[in-house]
Amino acid sequence: MNRLANISPRNDSLVSRIRRMRISDQGTCLNIQKLTFPDAQVYTDFAKELRKNHSIYLVTYFDLCSSQVAVKIKSSGYLCECSTNANNISGFIGSWRVADQIQIIDFIVTPEFRKLRIGWLLLASLIKEAELIESKLITLEVRASNNPAINLYKNFGFKICGSRKNYYSNKTEDAILMNLDLTS
Repeated sequence: MNRLANISPRNDSLVSRIRRMRISDQGTCLNIQKLTFPDAQVYTDFAKELRKNHSIYLVTYFDLCSSQVAVKIKSSGYLCECSTNANNISGFIGSWRVADQIQIIDFIVTPEFRKLRIGWLLLASLIKEAELIESKLITLEVRASNNPAINLYKNFGFKICGSRKNYYSNKTEDAILMNLDLTS
């Protein structure tokens, strides 16, 4: 079943090319993580994650060098991912394959490129990967205050299935548990 047939990005100029994360991307992805979560006590060891057979990490990136991207987007609305320069990475999604399930563990879009459907591209690509390996369920945790992410997940058919009280490092914010059943 093509779960994404009725879901499409709002911006038709978005080119939907994406690739697996490479070791050479780890510095850029770590910088994105630190920029997004400056107070985190622990960051992902991408080199270790990429060596695991059960890890799936995908990145999006631009055709233009990062200094030209914002100008190009403003002038034409055109956005493309490039497979040649780790500095042009605009976001990434990471997951673990456990039995017949996928657990999303990392999902970040660089702040200046949010609201350009990069998150849509990453999530759609991970769902396609999950379907290819015949996963039955995708699970995740999301901050209760992260309404843009919660809405993105709901648009893809994720359902709220629980919560974890005081889950995040500051112990003041709950996690919302969501899952997407790939068998229905």
